[in-house]
Amino acid sequence: MTEIDHQRENRHGIRRLDLPLPWELGQVNAYLVPVDDGWTLVDCGMTTPECLSALETQLARERVAWGDIKLLLLTHMHPDHMGLAPKVLELSGAKLAMHRREFALLEETVEAIEQRREPDGALDLARTPAELQTKVIAAFTDVRRSFVRLKPDLLLEGGERLGAAQVVWTPGHSPGHVCLHFDDGSLLTGDHLLENITPNISWMPEEDALGDFIASLERVAALECGTLYPSHGLPFSGHREWAAQTIAHHHERCDEIITALRIHPRTAHELVGILWPRRLSSFHYRFAVYEVLAHLEYLRGLSRTVLEPNSTWTSTAD
Repeated sequence: MTEIDHQRENRHGIRRLDLPLPWELGQVNAYLVPVDDGWTLVDCGMTTPECLSALETQLARERVAWGDIKLLLLTHMHPDHMGLAPKVLELSGAKLAMHRREFALLEETVEAIEQRREPDGALDLARTPAELQTKVIAAFTDVRRSFVRLKPDLLLEGGERLGAAQVVWTPGHSPGHVCLHFDDGSLLTGDHLLENITPNISWMPEEDALGDFIASLERVAALECGTLYPSHGLPFSGHREWAAQTIAHHHERCDEIITALRIHPRTAHELVGILWPRRLSSFHYRFAVYEVLAHLEYLRGLSRTVLEPNSTWTSTAD
């Protein structure tokens, strides 16, 4: 895989906006894409004064006024991508587009937050101890404030044309995640492809998130792509190599889980301690336990694991 200079000219005039995050990742990219009557803004950053200030400064650098933004497209509904959406929509008067699955998930998430509960019962399913559950929920208190109700003007299915780009539905990291594929091969990848890290694959009830992610990687690998514009880090290339390496990584993680379960049945919480032997913060534990559950669900779909009534998982592999 090859990193591309972010100032490199591209046929469609895509502009990268580097926005700060208060987390370990450090930054998130939004993108400006020119359209006939102005610009489409792809993602918009998190609900912090620093992020809003950086967005305003970089729009001014690109000589783009708020009123020039005609469409805000959200690749997915995670806080670092959609937190500033209400402010952007207020200041610009732009229309809002997101995938219908992502909108449904946002509605469910906001409702759960309003009722002061976890939206999916994952921590209970994982048999996370009550004291740790309390810490995990507290660690995400500030993050939850970025989830707000939105009213999309355009609900996407995948396959739509938005100017020079086609919407590619890439579920996995989130069920309604989308990428934008341009006719010159440029791909705005959101969190689907990130050069130096693999995106978190988060379990959802009655979903095979990891299976969806692998299928989405295979779908993108079949495209003709040149420069990849990710949501974190600089543009790069080599989408087929990245997809193959990432699929192999998740298969290796599945093998680790099966190896652990062959010894004796375990809860998802216990598996987190085996797969991440270092001590995790409450914040990072949540990502880990959701990812373990996603892998267990994928393995169950392959008939390699069984979920027992007491929330322990058993290997069916020989």
